[in-house]
Amino acid sequence: MKSLTRKLLHVSISALALCASLFMMTPPARAASPEAGAARPASSDYVCVYHTVKRGDTLTRIANHYRVTIQAIQRANGLRGTRIYIGQRLCIPRPKPVPQPTPSPGPWYAEFWNNTEQSGVPAVVRTVAAINFDWGFGSPDPARVFADNFSTRFVRTATLQGGVYRFTFRVDDGLRVWIDNNVVYDQYGFVGQLNGQFDVEVLPGVHTIRVDYVERTGKASVTLTYARLGGPLPEPTPPSNNGPWYTEFFANMELKGPPVAVRTYGGLKFDWRGSSPVAGVPAAYWSARFSQFRYLGAGVYRFVVNSDDGVRVYVNDQLVIDRWGEQSARTWIGDIRLNAGTHSIRVEYLQVAGTSLIELYWQFLGG
Repeated sequence: MKSLTRKLLHVSISALALCASLFMMTPPARAASPEAGAARPASSDYVCVYHTVKRGDTLTRIANHYRVTIQAIQRANGLRGTRIYIGQRLCIPRPKPVPQPTPSPGPWYAEFWNNTEQSGVPAVVRTVAAINFDWGFGSPDPARVFADNFSTRFVRTATLQGGVYRFTFRVDDGLRVWIDNNVVYDQYGFVGQLNGQFDVEVLPGVHTIRVDYVERTGKASVTLTYARLGGPLPEPTPPSNNGPWYTEFFANMELKGPPVAVRTYGGLKFDWRGSSPVAGVPAAYWSARFSQFRYLGAGVYRFVVNSDDGVRVYVNDQLVIDRWGEQSARTWIGDIRLNAGTHSIRVEYLQVAGTSLIELYWQFLGG
């Protein structure tokens, strides 16, 4: 009798184990989709890497393995809880890769001078396929160009689509970049190795791109490429006679040291609402410099600036407006008479605390 009881108990335990195993392997009815085991398709924000659930898997373990959050997996697969089943196919969301357009290589018209000011008759003139040079401690042309204290200008004309273009560079020593006679990046006085990138918004059409390079002493190298990223920059909304502005941000109130960030904007019209203007710059106690070259006809021009806090406006290095210091939002005006020609315009801005905004435009008052 005891033997029969033990056999019946053994059979019952085996049956329970089999039922449990079948339960683990069978997806619950409410989790079924029109295509069994299929994950949701990728949205416009991400692409899917697919994972098939194995015995012992949990959402936490899967999320840790792929270095994503549990919530991201739940959203991508329409899961309301953490329950998953063996054989289930899960979408693991990954950021959608941004297509990288091929930058236009050239040709570039290149001039080389045996001085750092690009003055006089160039020692060498040639056409190069791309700006991609590493001369080491040597010279671009040992027979005609010095190994130190020389300068180079690369110029090309290109038809560009409208939108934002990213310029990427690596130089030793200085670099200045122009688009249509407007400076969009200027570190010509830099000494040492300089790597970075900046974005410029351009209108569709034919544009002249000019790259100035200077070698002081030591190693000499210059590499620059550009590629279109996409549509127009979302900010700011420029007045009709404004921009582009080469912009430098400083994490101090004195415009001291190398800038924390460099940008090029289509207009000088900002309201940061007391927040940081760009990554790396604090919300308070910082400064910025906006500069450009602009052709203006002969006559009297009125510069109008609205700022909170301080501001200085220079035209051809002449101080036109000087309201440097902590203050509430105010509008300031400065007039200046100019001859016809290309003029430098520089605006220096100071943010102390609280509201942070600046807007500048100019008006032609007559001859």
